[in-house]
Amino acid sequence: MQTHPIADARRFSLREVQRHDLIEQDGLVIELLCFEAGQRFEGAAEPSGCVYQVLEGEALVREPSGSTRLGKGVLGALVAGAEHTIENAGGGLLVVLRTRPA
Repeated sequence: MQTHPIADARRFSLREVQRHDLIEQDGLVIELLCFEAGQRFEGAAEPSGCVYQVLEGEALVREPSGSTRLGKGVLGALVAGAEHTIENAGGGLLVVLRTRPA
């Protein structure tokens, strides 16, 4: 079993969203996305979809069919090929765990 302390990967930059791969195994990547206030991330349309879990803060996920707010402890799953963006919807920090195909 691979383990990785999430706290060690938390890094923030005013210039851009910080991405840190935590684990890559069996065709999946689990990465940490760290947002400062007002930042957004253009998510790639993954061929097998992806899952976001908010660890801290509040996220707004926008896709062509609409937008969804995700708060701390909430999972959001996007279907395969979904174009989307995720942005920090609050005034503080946003930390999101993203699971996607490798």
